[in-house]
Amino acid sequence: MVDVTFWQQIKNEDYRPAPGHPIDELIAELEHMLTFADSRLRDEIAFEILGEWLQAGRCDHDLGGLGDRMAAQLLRGIGEVGTDSIFGRSFAALVLGLVVERDNVVRRLTPGQVRPWLGGFTMWWELEGDLRGAVDAERGWAHAVAHGADAIASLARSRLIGTEQARALLGSVVIRLRTTDGWALLGAEDDRLAYATMALLHRGDLTAADLSYALEPLHILGRQRLRVDLDPEACAWINTLNWLRALYLQLRLGVMPMPWYAADGHFDRPMPQRELMQATVEAALREYSSWFAES
Repeated sequence: MVDVTFWQQIKNEDYRPAPGHPIDELIAELEHMLTFADSRLRDEIAFEILGEWLQAGRCDHDLGGLGDRMAAQLLRGIGEVGTDSIFGRSFAALVLGLVVERDNVVRRLTPGQVRPWLGGFTMWWELEGDLRGAVDAERGWAHAVAHGADAIASLARSRLIGTEQARALLGSVVIRLRTTDGWALLGAEDDRLAYATMALLHRGDLTAADLSYALEPLHILGRQRLRVDLDPEACAWINTLNWLRALYLQLRLGVMPMPWYAADGHFDRPMPQRELMQATVEAALREYSSWFAES
């Protein structure tokens, strides 16, 4: 039985761990609470406290271990749709991103530690079948696509991710969009996916040709004219259109780092071939509408 008063007191005292309780035991309980269907315990207690502790360095002694456990959690219950197991998987992705964020500051991890996480994450990201956003008032947000996008944004900025891995993540974003049949993404997932894509493109090692290659399957999808009331594939069409619009806008206006990101200047880097990339997204967008004027 979770003692809500105990955890609320930790929040009230500026997130200081309770004296007399080993930090690893507290972290283990928070990890377990991340799987709960109760949004107050999961979001407002477990995630908030664990997130604060990660940023404050209270998990640095076991950063790799925490990442290992989150990567394993990603695959627990995979294949289930409509059950509460989605919360454990989705929030594991969110915390895995924060583990990478912390390493972006303290640089404690090695490529050998992160490589299995990337493999497990990509498997979960492309296979997850439960794409619910807000579930209900008590259970709150599942938000697998949004949380996965946040993790990609963190991975994109990691020194441990090479060009080939970044290119694979870009392709994986497209795969995820193409496999959203039957799921209308209504919780700003398109914006967060676009932001994750911008994080990949701001690395400076991906080219307009890489982006064009990744988007090629979306041209074929865009030429189809599907009805939401008849074709489950129409949701993938609409989700992709919304992502392309968001990405085009972010390429035009630029993006800025989130407050919890390391001050690494990632988004200040000039994006090579930015105009070409914008034109590449525009070409894909034109497949989705006959309303645009001729270029």
